[in-house]
Amino acid sequence: MLKILERKITLQLLVFYALFVIPLLLGGLELYFFQYNALQQSAQQADLALAQSIAQNVETQVHNVGQEAMELVHSQAVIQLNRLQMLSLFTVSKQIHPEISQYVICDPSGKVVLNYPAGPTSCGQNFSGPDYFQKVPRGNSYVVSADRIIQSGGSYVVPVATGISDGHNHLIGVMILNLSLAQLNAHLKAVQQQLTANGEVRIWIIDSNGDTIANTVGVSPRSSLLRRIPSLRIALRGKAGNLVAQDEQRGWLYSYVPVSGTKWAVAVGRPVDATFATAISFQHSLIIALVMLLVGASVFWFVMHGWVVAPISRLAQAVAMMRPDQTVKVTASKRLAREKSRQDEIGRLVNAFSTMEEEMHELFRKSDAQSHTRLQTLDAIMRSMYEGVLLESPSGQIVYANQRFTRFVGISAQEMLSDSFQESRLTERLEALMEAPEAYHEALASAERGDGPQVIAFWMRGYYNQFGQLVPSRRHIRMRLFEVRDMTGQLIGRGKIFNDVTQQSEAEQVKKNLLAIVSHELRTPLTSIKGYATSLLETDVELDAATQRDFLQRIVEEEDRMAELVTSLLEMSQLEAGTLKLVPDLYRLDTLIERAVKAAKSDNLPIHIALPAELPVLRVDGRRIEMVLRNILENAQRYAGDGAEVEIAMRYARDQEDEGIFLTIADNGPGLPGDLTERIFERFYQVDSGRRRGSSGVGLGLAICRGFIEAHGGRIWAENRTENGGGAIFTIWLPQRLVHVRGAQNNPFELGRAL
Repeated sequence: MLKILERKITLQLLVFYALFVIPLLLGGLELYFFQYNALQQSAQQADLALAQSIAQNVETQVHNVGQEAMELVHSQAVIQLNRLQMLSLFTVSKQIHPEISQYVICDPSGKVVLNYPAGPTSCGQNFSGPDYFQKVPRGNSYVVSADRIIQSGGSYVVPVATGISDGHNHLIGVMILNLSLAQLNAHLKAVQQQLTANGEVRIWIIDSNGDTIANTVGVSPRSSLLRRIPSLRIALRGKAGNLVAQDEQRGWLYSYVPVSGTKWAVAVGRPVDATFATAISFQHSLIIALVMLLVGASVFWFVMHGWVVAPISRLAQAVAMMRPDQTVKVTASKRLAREKSRQDEIGRLVNAFSTMEEEMHELFRKSDAQSHTRLQTLDAIMRSMYEGVLLESPSGQIVYANQRFTRFVGISAQEMLSDSFQESRLTERLEALMEAPEAYHEALASAERGDGPQVIAFWMRGYYNQFGQLVPSRRHIRMRLFEVRDMTGQLIGRGKIFNDVTQQSEAEQVKKNLLAIVSHELRTPLTSIKGYATSLLETDVELDAATQRDFLQRIVEEEDRMAELVTSLLEMSQLEAGTLKLVPDLYRLDTLIERAVKAAKSDNLPIHIALPAELPVLRVDGRRIEMVLRNILENAQRYAGDGAEVEIAMRYARDQEDEGIFLTIADNGPGLPGDLTERIFERFYQVDSGRRRGSSGVGLGLAICRGFIEAHGGRIWAENRTENGGGAIFTIWLPQRLVHVRGAQNNPFELGRAL
């Protein structure tokens, strides 16, 4: 990832952009959540403070009523239960405390003895049942009804009770003061009116059962608020807090606070949208600011990318596409047209690269011309070399192979130097041609390690000619290994020079054979000629005409033998020097065979000729093809033995690879040794090489045959027969291009096509 980041300026700038924008976004989000929560908490705290203020106010009113009750029960009028004095006392108290709607005095059994002002509560009525009567304290405290709201005189009240005791702390009665809820509602509405300027406000006072004591909504007391807002049940647990509830399909924030000294709770409700208006406004403002930040940063990024980064990226791509051998300038493409017309640094940079590309192309053209000339010269030198040259990289990949080497192994240079070529294929081809590939690889490994000779000699079974055909001719190869190093001495490749030293190896044998020829094959005929000529020149010996004719005939035969030997030597030298000139013409195959049979003097050798009805007309050098057939027949006559027979047959093949004529000459003699089917075509080689030389030949016949056939582009080989009692069979293949087709235009035979 880091490497990709180092190579792409776009990614680098994008990272810097992210490092700038992401912290701002994170800071904005943190501010959003923190400040939004802070504003919400501030609004909740404000409502909770309001609820606490109302709760304290209610507590004060209830406490004032309780204090008034305790002051009254300590008066002598109440202790003495003086009716007239109590009425006077209650009249004054009610003027001071208008929230007290009724004063009730009961005896210890709960029976009403005094009721002021007169109302629904009558004297004699029993009040011993309510909870507050059961828990009434004795003069030093008071009790407020926790869950009992009664209706008195058409309005709802909450009883506040305290005990009346004498000087001996004996309970002599109970005083009950009814706190008017109408006065409490009026007080809550006055508070609501003061808060209405800041939005809609609802105020509730509920008892321990969740029933309404007072409210600003207009709901009657004793109705259950929990049915309307069930979640406010948590407010009855004596703790202060806030909650959000749904009422009338609208969200409300309720702040609840317990009223000290009672089991009541005050709940102040405000609409969520109004309560959190500041927080929501801040939220919207912050979102708009963040969106504007993103939009502004994105616009900045896209503008910077389109005006700076993208041109630099296009320039980098164009520079990466620059090649010295290109004919079209990459900086002149349409992608950089707008940048080239700019007057700022990017425009100057693009124009500088354009100028650099022009100079590079100019330098390359000059260098390429020089390099091309040098490469042509070097390639011409390598192609003109007699040795095969192979260059490999240190890893074994083929770098170069000259024409001599590629032709020898039968693989074209284009195929060998292609990217898809497998080096193992060349190794397999060389192993198939070598007689001992294991010894070659062992010697090569020793040479590469440096503990063996750098020159390796080995024998190959054959080679490929100029037509890509495998020639099964035994070749002696001497390979020299060398290393290619640069100026610093670093190994950059290895080279192999393959030199065909077959002719050099055979030169010594040729010298020996020439000595044998001169000493035997030429001397013997000359001795015979001299003897017969001397006899004819003798004057003291009378020779009859028949004897003289016989001597002269012997002289002619020996001379013909010498001439044939000299001709064979000349033909062989021309084949080796590559100066053999063919004289092609049209010949019928049967005519060539008849001439060869007649010239072979094979009267004592039965020859069976089996040719098809339609014989082809060949465009060949008739004299040399006839010599090939005659040499093979004479060879059969010489080695097949007495009683041997020869069969001559022909077939026409139409296979794509071997299309042409196959001519076979087979005998039923002893055959050939299995390991000599190729060596018999070597110069001066005879199967019975250990016998004393006679007049049977010097071992050039089959070598000349192979040379003549290959000069025509054909092949000749020998093998043993596996049917009809055995024997040897010689096969001559002539390609289809030598067959003359009637009605076709006769093109002159070209030596270049044959060779």
